[in-house]
Amino acid sequence: MPDRPALQVLHRCAGLVLAAFVCIHLVNHALLAIDAASAFAFMDVFRRIYRQPLVEALLLAAVLAQLATGPVLARRRTTSAGRAGLLAAASGYYLLFFLLVHVAAVLWGRLGLGLDTDISFAAAGLQAWPAIAFFVPYYFLAVAAVCLHAGLGIGRLFAVPARTAALVSGAAGALAGTAIVGGMLALP
Repeated sequence: MPDRPALQVLHRCAGLVLAAFVCIHLVNHALLAIDAASAFAFMDVFRRIYRQPLVEALLLAAVLAQLATGPVLARRRTTSAGRAGLLAAASGYYLLFFLLVHVAAVLWGRLGLGLDTDISFAAAGLQAWPAIAFFVPYYFLAVAAVCLHAGLGIGRLFAVPARTAALVSGAAGALAGTAIVGGMLALP
């Protein structure tokens, strides 16, 4: 097993790769709260970049690196890291669940079923009961967790007090999650 500093470097580097994608991806989804046509146009341009085979392979490798390193780092840290460590671990474990389900569903939908896995694919679960009872918290918590997890990590790197990092990133996640889920719910 690699030592903790090597795992942290891999986790952070993979996190930076994913963060670049996730930020743009979340902006794309947040556009739904403003104008669906703009969100779809933005997605069409963004897809030309991230669906390039090399870029997609890099993103999938970053997801796998996060899935492999996150639980190991969380197990080693949560016993002594206080509330911030517990929040980082909890948000990280939710992201582990979300990445497994979301990436598998998108890849299976696109490659296995030949579906267009656009925003409408993601929002399909928000259109009917009882699926909506799963997908509203599923997406909301994913956005909140990514903001909280990244915010705590960035705060730690820049010596921001953990409470401040948690409050700011948690509030940003809650606002972004509400806007994104609201925009997805508004799709016809």
